[in-house]
Amino acid sequence: MCLQEHTTTTSPLNREKKALRLVQLIKEKRCGKIKGRTCADGRKQRSYIKQEDAKSPTVTQEGLVLSCVTDAHEGRVVVTADVPGAFLHSDVKDIVYVVVDGALVEILVRSNPKYKQYIHTTKQGKQLVYLRLRKALYGTITAARLFWENITEKLIKYGFKLNPYDQCVANMNIEGSQCTIAWHVDDLKISHKSEQVIDGVLDYLAGFYGKLSITRGNRHTYVGMDLHFPGNGTVEISMRHYLEEALEMFPSELTGNVNSPAADYLFEVNQKCEKLPEARRQLLHSIVAKLLYVANKGRPDIYVPVAFLCSRVAIADNDDWKKLTRLLKYIKSTIDLKLTLSATNLSVIKWYVDAAYGVRDDRKSQSGTAMTLGHGVLVGKSIKQKRNTKSSTEAEFMAASDASSQVLWTKQFMECQGYKIDKAIMYQDNQSAILLERNGRLSCGKNTKHLSIRYFFITDYISTGDIEVQYCPTEEMVADFFTKPLQGSPFKKFRDMILGYTPMNEDEILAAQNRSVLESENSKK
Repeated sequence: MCLQEHTTTTSPLNREKKALRLVQLIKEKRCGKIKGRTCADGRKQRSYIKQEDAKSPTVTQEGLVLSCVTDAHEGRVVVTADVPGAFLHSDVKDIVYVVVDGALVEILVRSNPKYKQYIHTTKQGKQLVYLRLRKALYGTITAARLFWENITEKLIKYGFKLNPYDQCVANMNIEGSQCTIAWHVDDLKISHKSEQVIDGVLDYLAGFYGKLSITRGNRHTYVGMDLHFPGNGTVEISMRHYLEEALEMFPSELTGNVNSPAADYLFEVNQKCEKLPEARRQLLHSIVAKLLYVANKGRPDIYVPVAFLCSRVAIADNDDWKKLTRLLKYIKSTIDLKLTLSATNLSVIKWYVDAAYGVRDDRKSQSGTAMTLGHGVLVGKSIKQKRNTKSSTEAEFMAASDASSQVLWTKQFMECQGYKIDKAIMYQDNQSAILLERNGRLSCGKNTKHLSIRYFFITDYISTGDIEVQYCPTEEMVADFFTKPLQGSPFKKFRDMILGYTPMNEDEILAAQNRSVLESENSKK
């Protein structure tokens, strides 16, 4: 039982003040099944439960994608599983009440007539039943946290160790090979070279949680991502379903084709442009939020216009609506594109970092980062810089400094997964910025001496060898894709590299590095 009727010793005033309304949610799943769920409206709890006490870890997108690429590279068997009624397996630690009203009262009494004696009738004639939770219930803000503690305890007891850089990724060496579990609330992804080993883990968990909903084979739907492991060392990620939903939400017919998701004037803002009516602004907001999820999960080629529109959702105007329209036209014509990822070498992590100087309407710069293990971009970001810079060199330096935290996290995460990282390389196309990063204050001139000491964080890690900075020519700088709306052949070239349709041009980068070294030596002579 998840609920029990309230006792007479409970203070009615306290109970009524903190009681959460019980609601019934009905949803049609992607497979066509109708799913019903009874949950609580937990918004009241935010006033008296601290955020840090309610926050629950979920697998990071970076950790999840890195684990998928590792699975594909090592030829592991992948199984996904869902824990039905997961929260109901965790005891509630505090006193939590829910109130049943409306038609749910009748359903409750019909299911168990003894609840009739606990019906309270208000002055307005409304019938209510107050219940105290014994188990965690979906909608209460501590439910996910309680289940995380529950399953973590079970996995550690079995022998798994959590990755300290992602506490929803756990590993254990079984029969000479690594078994990895990543989980997002109650959705599990388990991988190992032997399916029998995975079955043993599933049987162990089923002993606590009952029959699990299990998906086997090389195709899985996990946290909205359609994953395909074709068996050739790659993993394909498709977000078609979400893109179709975004297209269906748009009220107008999308006609005509475009070759890129944004025109070159994407970042321009006309302060005199008419604002959108509130209903249309909210629709734009909803579509952009869905597309941000897609861009983060499996379609990084739409990241730049999505990142810009995210900064406009609260004050969107007619120009923003036109920019969204163009983006959706691009999506409609490229809806079948997938992200294909693979690793050439799990011991070498490569980051491309770039910045477009002063391109935003407030003259701030746009940073772009792209991480790869060999084929396709696992992590691609387009971020507006928080501070104005005085030069392109300074913008590039700030982009590298900001990206260094993610570079280090990736390196440390993979090392805790058991892989020796020989190199964490950061590629840049600005030689002056590279000198600043390598030499710190020693390379500061009159135009960069004002830089805050915190941006030299990267210099310390270059000196210890944790990060290696190398030159990459602009023509091969993949991160340039995430700094501005590229057009024509540069857009298609980098898009195909990012989505994994064509390999990174490492030979051209190496040739440019050799030319740079020769030019430097000749200048000294």
